[in-house]
Amino acid sequence: MTRTRPTLLVLVSLLALVGCEGDIALFGDRDRDETDDDDAADDDDAASDDDDAASFDDDDAAPDDDDAALDDDDAGDDDAGDDDDAVSECWEVDTLLDVSLAPGPGASYPDPELSGSCDGETWTVESNSIPHYTFIALTPNALQAVDQEWTLPRSPSLAASPTDIPLLGLVGFTVGGTPWFGPNEGPFPDPWGDPVFNGIVDGCSGHTANEYHNHALEQKCLVPSGLVATPWTNPDPDPNVESPIIGWAMDGFPIRGRYGCADAACSSVVEYESGWVRTGDPTTYAWDNHDYQPGAGPQYLDQCNGHVGPAGDYHYHATAGFPYILGCYSGAPIDDVGGGPGGPGGGPP
Repeated sequence: MTRTRPTLLVLVSLLALVGCEGDIALFGDRDRDETDDDDAADDDDAASDDDDAASFDDDDAAPDDDDAALDDDDAGDDDAGDDDDAVSECWEVDTLLDVSLAPGPGASYPDPELSGSCDGETWTVESNSIPHYTFIALTPNALQAVDQEWTLPRSPSLAASPTDIPLLGLVGFTVGGTPWFGPNEGPFPDPWGDPVFNGIVDGCSGHTANEYHNHALEQKCLVPSGLVATPWTNPDPDPNVESPIIGWAMDGFPIRGRYGCADAACSSVVEYESGWVRTGDPTTYAWDNHDYQPGAGPQYLDQCNGHVGPAGDYHYHATAGFPYILGCYSGAPIDDVGGGPGGPGGGPP
């Protein structure tokens, strides 16, 4: 017994020491959780349970992290899944192309410039009218930068009746920053004729007057894949995919390419068509040689080349046939656009 008692005392002491070390280890874990350890199991800054917001922590954890891609409030990111900034507060500007990524018209010409901003009920676009693709001279007019500033309503409304588009000059602008005009030329060389029909436009349906402008809108030229030197050589758009917004009219309504959803679920995509019918030779007097005749099918657009789509919004479609972009304004255009009344059916003044 005299030797057993010290042994028991030693064992009890050892057990007590182990228990103390266990407590010390636990407290140590709590302390490290509040500092800067990197363990992943039960750590406040671990990837599986991290509450550090992106504005305070630069960690890149993804599963349950406030700065992860699925819950990211950063305005500049490009993720589209479940992001608070996936729908921009200035979505109209997001339709514009980043023309700084394109080669521009050529080494001897200015680079294209394009920017946009929103301000309450309106949004504004600034451009120098330079195309983002190779310039091909088809008229005697030189390509030069012309500074433009266009301001449109963010919530356009349909007017009680259509308004004629200008016979000459600005009717709207493309998402590439070039202005677009109606489907006729001026008095010379083919008086008031259709420049598309007459073959005096480039592969993106544009040419120069006082500034470069388009007379029709080619989707392949006005999408990110079109930010190349010769976008007209790219493949044609997929007819089974809804066309994006490729331009804007000066009444504030957007213009999509020719393909659009046939129903709200977009279970099928159709090619929308103009109801304008050629009645004569549009080599001259383009408007006088076309009449609007409402089509029998749902793919036919109204007199202005627009419709209320399956989602309930009004928009225009660029079409393969005359008037190519707009036949008239369905909304109220802003003041001081274009150069006098033109279509629908207006002919020269």
